[in-house]
Amino acid sequence: MKKILFASTALVATAGIAAAEVNFSGEAGIGMIYNDLTGDWALDHYTTLSVAMTGETDGGLSFGADFDITTGTTGGAVGASSAYIEGGFGKFSAGDVGSAVDAKLGIGDIGYSGLGVDNVAEALVDAADVGNMMYEGTFGDFGIAISHDLNGAENTSIAATFTMGDYNFGLGYDDWGNIAVGSAIHAKVGAAIGDVSVDLLYSRADDADITSYGINAGYSMGAVSVNAAYAEVDVAGVSADAYGLGVSYDLGGGASVNAGVGEVGGVTVADLGIIMTF
Repeated sequence: MKKILFASTALVATAGIAAAEVNFSGEAGIGMIYNDLTGDWALDHYTTLSVAMTGETDGGLSFGADFDITTGTTGGAVGASSAYIEGGFGKFSAGDVGSAVDAKLGIGDIGYSGLGVDNVAEALVDAADVGNMMYEGTFGDFGIAISHDLNGAENTSIAATFTMGDYNFGLGYDDWGNIAVGSAIHAKVGAAIGDVSVDLLYSRADDADITSYGINAGYSMGAVSVNAAYAEVDVAGVSADAYGLGVSYDLGGGASVNAGVGEVGGVTVADLGIIMTF
């Protein structure tokens, strides 16, 4: 009797979600990170489970939800959860969506952990990466994203992108409401030509007299990828820079060995580890 009841329940449930899917993916890493301030290597490990739920109404409106569960050296957390609806009008998301500029105009990491070089270039991009609602739309080669936070921060972020063959361009604007930095503008240019890729990012906040910029250049040779990056941030005439070199070797099957070395704000950093995607 229990088996019959269970089978019937499963059949009804399956029929009820015929237009819905739940997909799982993940990432894990094991590595070592060096920081000249401590003068020693530290073990790092993490695991992230990503869940993506999608469905579609009888009228063709798509809907879904996403969330991540992360555990590891820095502790465990459930984060980046959001729900959305999507159709011909674009995509509207609510939840931990961050800012539109951070989502569309950031530059890549290097090495196993990123080393922090990109964080210097993205000093103004990350200054208030807060948003609980976002609209995204694609119109041919153009894209637009607008995010806002209604939970007190009142941050508004706008990013516009354009793709032309191997080249891509982006403009962004952040208004941080009650944060002293005020507002910032951003510009990004990128290219991917054959085995070579380049991304340049520039940001400026006049009210706080802050300028940040960075470049990330990469070259792929079969299973090997090499990236070099440089970044600088200037706050009222006081500047700090960062640079680094990273290499990745694709082992196949979703695993790669990654290593990097660099200097961030005068501190030597390095890392070595394996990243696994599922």
